[in-house]
Amino acid sequence: MVTGALEAHGTHLPLSTDTILSTYLAEKVATKTKALVLPSIPFGDSWSFNDFEGTISIAPDALTDFYISVMKGVFKHGFRYLVVLNGHGGNIPELTIAAKAATETGQRAVIIVNWWKDLAESARKLVEETPMGHAAEDETSEVLHVRPDLVNMSKAEHHRVVSRFTIISGMLREELLPSGVYGDPRLATAEKGRLIFEQAEEEMIGLINQLEKGELPITKG
Repeated sequence: MVTGALEAHGTHLPLSTDTILSTYLAEKVATKTKALVLPSIPFGDSWSFNDFEGTISIAPDALTDFYISVMKGVFKHGFRYLVVLNGHGGNIPELTIAAKAATETGQRAVIIVNWWKDLAESARKLVEETPMGHAAEDETSEVLHVRPDLVNMSKAEHHRVVSRFTIISGMLREELLPSGVYGDPRLATAEKGRLIFEQAEEEMIGLINQLEKGELPITKG
């Protein structure tokens, strides 16, 4: 199950960045394992970017119910494990709630992989020269590797608004997230994106192989 979003990623990246990246990774992994890939879900909870042109955000309750229906539909056909390859941070609360509902009965497990933070940690540390962000060096490098035709680096701008507190305000979206960018995309390269994806792919293949053996990706202390 692949989840993404349709939201602003500055003016240098496509609206569908989150879906493009998670779908690319899922399809690469599927060619090297027995994993089946569902059609990607291209919309998500993009409330923080709602005022930016092109963003389409799904209400949390509606999104949660949709995720529950998809998950239960998968389990109805006898699957024991469902890997959610999530490409968008705003989807995490809804995916978590949906997974709880879908696994309440039966021997079922949903494994949620928030790929930008759960995978390729060492590769990211090696190649990234600026902190992780939104439409920043990391995401921009990844899209440059996957779909360079959709990137306009001449429009890449640096924006990072920092606070020690979590600030939530529908009225201040553009002040908190100028241009829909959080970070510095100007140092992005396709080579950095390639290295990140190579490690992410390797780790996902390892996860799928574990699940095929009936093993959960856990360590008992």
